[in-house]
Amino acid sequence: MATPLNRRSTGPQPFDNSQRMWSFDRTVTIEKPLVTFPWRSIGFYALTGQSVITFKDRLVKETIVEALEEIREQNPVGRILLVADNYGSHHAKLTQQRADELGIEFVFIPPYSPTLNAIEPLWKDLKREISPEIFADRDQFRTFLTETFLRLSHRLSFANDWIETFLPDVQKLR
Repeated sequence: MATPLNRRSTGPQPFDNSQRMWSFDRTVTIEKPLVTFPWRSIGFYALTGQSVITFKDRLVKETIVEALEEIREQNPVGRILLVADNYGSHHAKLTQQRADELGIEFVFIPPYSPTLNAIEPLWKDLKREISPEIFADRDQFRTFLTETFLRLSHRLSFANDWIETFLPDVQKLR
């Protein structure tokens, strides 16, 4: 499962640190310095094999191809079925040609159907873990994001509904 994260509302951001706090006397103030910077990430949530997260300055066909190469490098054996949204760079001729060469097959979900992409619950949990954190700089944020993504991606529970709906015969994954 892969999806580029470049949308403000869906992707984890270094400033996703809003929290709700209950107070009886209404004197609570929490100040968090917000570090903002432009960045993009591409995540590959592997049900079998190695999950991958990579960071790119821009999400264009060339960087999507680089991400596909990184995914194949981490998963050198076997066919890769990659569930993707309809981001324009996923459909680019260059992307499709390189995916074919690498033995990666795209399965595109319908527009406005993020619930069909098993990586979305993982991004949601990742954003929740980012929320209480404060990041001093881009490197600290990327390190936290990478470590957390890879730790969370070991759980198949994010894909349970997807597996039961689309892969009822795949019991050996569990």
